[in-house]
Amino acid sequence: MVDREAAGRGCPNEGGGRPVIPQNPARISAPSYCVGIIHYQSYADLESCLGAVAGQTLRPRAVRVVDAGADTDALVKIRDRHPGVAFEAAANRGYSAAANRLLAWASGPDVGADFCLLLNPDVTLEPDFGQRLVDALAARPDAALGTGKLLRPDRLTLDSAGIALPAHRRTRDRGSEQHDRGQYDRGEYVFGASGAAMMLRCAALADLALEGEVFDEDFFLYHEDTDLSWRAHVLGWRVYYEPLARAVHARGWKKGQRFRVPPAVRRHSFKNYYLQLIKNESAAGFLLRLPVLLAWEVLRLGHAAIRDPQILPAYVDAWGLAGRAFHKRRILRARRARRPNRGAR
Repeated sequence: MVDREAAGRGCPNEGGGRPVIPQNPARISAPSYCVGIIHYQSYADLESCLGAVAGQTLRPRAVRVVDAGADTDALVKIRDRHPGVAFEAAANRGYSAAANRLLAWASGPDVGADFCLLLNPDVTLEPDFGQRLVDALAARPDAALGTGKLLRPDRLTLDSAGIALPAHRRTRDRGSEQHDRGQYDRGEYVFGASGAAMMLRCAALADLALEGEVFDEDFFLYHEDTDLSWRAHVLGWRVYYEPLARAVHARGWKKGQRFRVPPAVRRHSFKNYYLQLIKNESAAGFLLRLPVLLAWEVLRLGHAAIRDPQILPAYVDAWGLAGRAFHKRRILRARRARRPNRGAR
């Protein structure tokens, strides 16, 4: 259960004085945002996503798609129907690399938006999504990240109401698979925001980046959003959930459909659990939760060995990247140590 007044139960309570960011009075009165979409071979979804973006009551300053697909003809047809959207072809280096390209564009001089909304193409926004989330974050300068209420296509089942961080550190979408009864209809600070529909404060990007990467490209995909959310907390930022910003998320990886996901993708999810733990968990937090973490690891290993042996090479992958993860941890901890009032948050 996430604390509804603070960053949330299970959130790393490490403090870290948030850097003071100069405010532009003009932007305070009229905040702006841009939209970046990470696309890979889901052209029908992309068409719906772009249509919903075009219908926003608060129009984005610019829209850009990073495309790693392979169907040139399908993409050309979509480009013709959306002449105001910029398309960038890129090699498939995963969600993290594509998202970083979009954030570099969003914070550059050609766009200069206050916020950047990153979307998966299987997300369809309600018309006031952008307005609701921009207003929520503009009113809360301590929030670097934000998200809204994501629903499944039936619009009755919750997909994500923000992300929680349990004691075993395997992050969970709040409310996932639950019937939407209004139980998450209160705006609040949460642990994390889903990368399917995450809004980022552009003025915070330089502070959040480690070695030039806002999203860790070693993750490739899965848990890069929770890694970033955790890092934001370590550095003294917060994450806000705005339930009035609603969207539909079709979601490719659903409960009970694990084995429809290619083994290589499942391995990324498995290995990234360890990478984000190495990078972000405090020494005190690790020792405090060691019994829970060890019990969870026994369950993970048993499940992998018996039910899903194809993901066992993820242990080798995680080991190979552990050195880099520890290096990034040292950078993050040094940055946090330089923050004033890091004991109070």
